[in-house]
Amino acid sequence: MLVNLLAPTMRCALLSPIFCLTTFGVAAFLFPFSGCASPKKKASAPTHVHIGQVALVNQEKRFVLIDLGSNLYLPEPGLVLTSDNGAGGVAHLKTTSEQKRPFVAADIIDGTPMTGDQVNR
Repeated sequence: MLVNLLAPTMRCALLSPIFCLTTFGVAAFLFPFSGCASPKKKASAPTHVHIGQVALVNQEKRFVLIDLGSNLYLPEPGLVLTSDNGAGGVAHLKTTSEQKRPFVAADIIDGTPMTGDQVNR
């Protein structure tokens, strides 16, 4: 039908062997790249992000001061952090609203944190 509606010169161009082979060649070349790629893996978030280190421990009142080392990051109140020492001891800490940069206070949930422990999120 389409061939009958076109002008006679256009009909010859559409049916020429060079046009047909070129069209088929381009289609054959692009077909392998038409979506057979494997899905990309999502980047997993790092399990431990270093926040700072324990600067002061008050076991009597069950809180610590965390030295953030800079003013760039300030954890929000209520965030649960972990404190790791070199001997394998782990303590869980919960940040409070008390802060004076670069320090933030955190309540001791469990464990026995020590001065110098690395604090991770």
